[in-house]
Amino acid sequence: MEIERAKIENLETIMSLYSEGRKIMRSCGNTEQWPEGYPDRKSTEEKIRKNSIYLVRGDDGIVHGTFYMAKEQDPSYSVIVNGSWEHDDEYIVIHRVAQDGNLHGMLEFIISRAAALCPYIRIDTHRDNVIMRHLLARCGFRESGTVFLENGDERLAFERMFSR
Repeated sequence: MEIERAKIENLETIMSLYSEGRKIMRSCGNTEQWPEGYPDRKSTEEKIRKNSIYLVRGDDGIVHGTFYMAKEQDPSYSVIVNGSWEHDDEYIVIHRVAQDGNLHGMLEFIISRAAALCPYIRIDTHRDNVIMRHLLARCGFRESGTVFLENGDERLAFERMFSR
């Protein structure tokens, strides 16, 4: 697998991967996360222009996945309930992980690359996203509590500190 920054010409591929990700979530009972039209085209294009959207290319040379990654203070993480952040260090946030279902080990690959840039990673997911929750546990993430998105939606928050 390889990770590369997305370019504007990858927008259609990314939107298609979001659609595939939505289908996978729905097939596993996650009917609330990513309603139709989310992630939207305009904000995805903005995030591409800010160099925060990445593609995951398989060994076959095909783009099978996408994600958002940035070293930033996520406003949704400023308040956490039913728990607490274990660390207060600078962190990388990962959002909008999606794939077409043809790459195994993609999240682990993303996490390992992110940890090479910054040892502290935060991520959140919907309570019903059993696939992501399972993968995060397998990757050694700790469930830290509950955060709320700008629109008020609840998300389970996870963190992991890697040693350097």
